[in-house]
This record gives sequence, structure tokens and C-alpha cells, in this order.
Amino acid sequence: MTDEPGRFERPRDNLPEAMRQMVEAWQAGAEVAADLAHARRTIFLAYVAEGFTESQALELVKTL
Repeated sequence: MTDEPGRFERPRDNLPEAMRQMVEAWQAGAEVAADLAHARRTIFLAYVAEGFTESQALELVKTL
């Protein structure tokens, strides 16, 4: 690690392994984002089905 906070030395020993880990992290992040989007849309649709207007439902989902 370097002396600067938030800065790390480049992985020099095993670059392919570091790249693999980075790809896995990005893939996991994309999965989480997709799951969150699906959940929020489901909640939005549930609000609308219960009689809220789309505008009201959107505001309620924004608070999550």
C-alpha cells in the first residue's frame, strides 16, 4: 500500500488473478443492480395496483 490514503499499489505478482477478481466484482455489482431494479419495479407496480397514481407510486419508491 502507498502512503496516500485511497491509493493502492498495482498488483504486480499476479495480474491475471487481479483481473479475474475485478471482473467478478463488476459482475456481482451488475447482478445486485438488476435485482434492486426488479424489486423496485415490483414495489412500484404493487403501489399502482393498490390505487396509487404512478406519480405517487414513484415518489414512494424513491424513498426506499
